[in-house]
Amino acid sequence: MSQYIICYSESLILSLCKEIEYIKSRSKNIKNSLINCQNKSLSRRLKLELAKLNKNRVSILKISEKMFKSNYNNLSFELLLEITKRANSFQQI
Repeated sequence: MSQYIICYSESLILSLCKEIEYIKSRSKNIKNSLINCQNKSLSRRLKLELAKLNKNRVSILKISEKMFKSNYNNLSFELLLEITKRANSFQQI
């Protein structure tokens, strides 16, 4: 039973890490597109998508902070929190 829980949490952490990296990459691409975009309709859609990604990023940050607080000695949770915080600082630049 314990091994099943550990495997489940590791796959959850991996999924969240992948998601935060996708958000970081996609946000960067959208920002670059917005710089060169001439179409107002497209700009609006890109800004909406960027806002959605930002909302998801904040949600993942909150989740990772809660997970880390409840399991502060677990290296995987610490890694997730660090990746999320770095994506957070990247987003704010």
